[in-house]
Amino acid sequence: MRQSKQLLSVIAVLLIAACTDNSITNPLADAAGTYQLTVYAGRSIPATYIIQAGDPNYTQYPNGATFQVTGGTMVLNSNGTFIETNNYVTTPTGGASQNTSFVSSGTWTSYPVLRIQAVSWATGSNS
Repeated sequence: MRQSKQLLSVIAVLLIAACTDNSITNPLADAAGTYQLTVYAGRSIPATYIIQAGDPNYTQYPNGATFQVTGGTMVLNSNGTFIETNNYVTTPTGGASQNTSFVSSGTWTSYPVLRIQAVSWATGSNS
């Protein structure tokens, strides 16, 4: 019986030692880092979409366009904030291409999904 108690004590010490990584003191540090966008809406990057002429959802492109997601990053900070950048190229039918980035920021939690409390964004374009 005494050997069983000693074995249980040793196991308890090992379990406590194994659990003293960042996940207890700062679970956000485990997921923090920079992630590359590899899939957008189920398609591998670069993901190309066709906007049909006359599409009522895209009235700014009456003759249609090509929309291509070229990449992006998601930076998860260990303080629970994030910055997401998505890069894309829009080419109106018969027009010049426009490179644009969409940047958003907010807060995230590690369980179970990103939760955005405040969003800010900026776009920029160059032909």
